[in-house]
Amino acid sequence: MDYRAVFDHVFGIQLWIAGGVFVLVTALLVGAIVLNRARRRDKLPFAAAEHNAVEIGFAVVLGGAAAFLVWLSLSNNHALDYTDTQAGSGPQAVAAGAAPVQVAVTAFQWCWSASYPGSSTSVTGSCATPGDRPVIVVPQGRPVEFSLTSRDVVHAFWIPQLAVKRDAYPDHVNSLVMTFPDAGQWLGRCSEYCGTHHTTMDFYVRAVPDDQYQSFLQTGALPGGATA
Repeated sequence: MDYRAVFDHVFGIQLWIAGGVFVLVTALLVGAIVLNRARRRDKLPFAAAEHNAVEIGFAVVLGGAAAFLVWLSLSNNHALDYTDTQAGSGPQAVAAGAAPVQVAVTAFQWCWSASYPGSSTSVTGSCATPGDRPVIVVPQGRPVEFSLTSRDVVHAFWIPQLAVKRDAYPDHVNSLVMTFPDAGQWLGRCSEYCGTHHTTMDFYVRAVPDDQYQSFLQTGALPGGATA
């Protein structure tokens, strides 16, 4: 599932509904002002109590629109939580029912670490030093499940180029399943303000062919890859 497509779909519907409500309310307001100025009455042209049905109907319509937007946002967010997200471009090269590769990512003030269940290999770095940012290696063309948590405060795992973002909470694990059809490297950042060195809390995600990924798991040596 493409995060950009979901965002564009939901935002487009919200924009049309919001625009319709704005036009309707503005038209009613302007019409009421013009009508009452033209009549110049000494008292109100109607008793508000006589129009309860109209007011209730208007409130129901607006409440229904709001409820629909809430449902639309929640349902699409649920789909993103439990559906494989394709990163990059090109066809999805994933076998049906393929078990995702597990990567455990921990955020902390002010950097990231990653471990690979079943392997002694782990990733860490110094986010304050651009040349020593942690590089999270993943296999190309296979689903990857990032298990995200935090050691201290709330952080956010964000890859701007792929329009992917998921919060990392202390004492809680959020899951993000992605597939990287193409080899490459993407800059990631923390998008939740977390303290003094928040702005330097960057990392990389590097997708490599499976043979290089297996070698990385065995040796811990970073495979080569171009920076996106």
